[in-house]
Amino acid sequence: MKAKTGLVAVASQYESGGQRAENLLAQAADALKSREVETQIASRVVWDAADAVDMCRELKQQNVDSLTVVLSTWVTDSLLYVLVHEMQIPVVFWAVPYTETFSIGCVQHFGSVLTTHGIPYEYVYGLGDDAEAADKVAMVAETGRIIKAVKNMKLALVGPRQTWRVAGPQDMTNEEWEFSQKFGVTLIHIEMEEITAIADELPEDEVGKTWKCLQKRTGKVLADEESMLHMTRIYLALKKVVKRYSLDALAAECYPFYSGLMNLPSSWLADEGVIVDTEGDIGHTVVMYMLNLAAKGGATALGEVGSMEGNILALAHEGSSAHSLAASIENVQISPSGDKGCFVGLPLRPIDPVTVSSIQGNGRDGYQILVESGKTVEASRQEWIDGGEKLLVKLEIGMKASEAVASLMEAGMDHHLLVKEGDYTALMSLLCKYLNVKKVSFHGTRH
Repeated sequence: MKAKTGLVAVASQYESGGQRAENLLAQAADALKSREVETQIASRVVWDAADAVDMCRELKQQNVDSLTVVLSTWVTDSLLYVLVHEMQIPVVFWAVPYTETFSIGCVQHFGSVLTTHGIPYEYVYGLGDDAEAADKVAMVAETGRIIKAVKNMKLALVGPRQTWRVAGPQDMTNEEWEFSQKFGVTLIHIEMEEITAIADELPEDEVGKTWKCLQKRTGKVLADEESMLHMTRIYLALKKVVKRYSLDALAAECYPFYSGLMNLPSSWLADEGVIVDTEGDIGHTVVMYMLNLAAKGGATALGEVGSMEGNILALAHEGSSAHSLAASIENVQISPSGDKGCFVGLPLRPIDPVTVSSIQGNGRDGYQILVESGKTVEASRQEWIDGGEKLLVKLEIGMKASEAVASLMEAGMDHHLLVKEGDYTALMSLLCKYLNVKKVSFHGTRH
């Protein structure tokens, strides 16, 4: 889906420049047409608070993802306050280069007010047809689209949680409450037994037909036929559960009691656009969802540092990664794991660039997200074998690998790292800003 920004011009009858408002608005709308963003232009220029209230109502009905405010003149705080407070979405102010309007000065002044109150914003400067300004406005809209999607996200936590409490909730943890309140994600508890029960009841002919179809996009299989049919049952059961609960993603328990149960189904589903994390990792599942939304598709790899050499981080994981992350299906291997389970082994193909991310934190001290870039380089077959024939990612970064890891440890970042094809660092940086979370790099923490 395309992001949508609400485009509104503000003006004051007591200031110079208001006569340009409609023309500036039209120019900005034209500049945004060539970018992957829809514009919803306010039906009239905002001259007073009544106009502001009406235009907010109008833009809310259009379900815009961000608000772009073109300042044709200096305007009062109270006018901009109505727009920002009523909309409650990422906002970007567009200042224009006319000295007598004090447009950029107005942005600086109101920006200081927003900063005082911890409200994030962005600004651009230039005429309505300025390409750089339009690019940033489009990116803020995309940020708003992703934030809205995450706030409406339904994420299943699959696995047993006995009824217990220590001066807190019952079958949920305080961490779940904090995370849900911060990011807006709705967490849904599902027992693993519900999935396995659905799997066990599936007709054999349906399972057999589905496995024949899946074979066409499945790598070299070392597991026995019984295991593969069982994996197919779990795959089909997960699809039914996703539909029943209207899920956007799942974070499922794995080690030690369900080792290999979700890994291959996770790989299959990842190439269908459904995220199934196999370690019950809610935070990284949400960041995966963000990255997939940013890229408008594709799968994200999850791994952890296995070794360091030079500027290469060798990431590994007991595989659940999408088949599409390998150079070809011939490079994917399905190995047995646990009781009728499997894991997916593949060396991640060379990709330049990639976005690297991670998340850590809590509701008390706050959250932080790693935003970095790099590239993946080819791993030899022997390197993949020596790595356990699991997922292997040779991640090349622009500094000494050991120094990067030391920096992450100093920042307190967790061991999971996400790798996504494409450079989305600018977009992820904006997400950190508008979500009010710390941004972390290989060089340290940035607020």
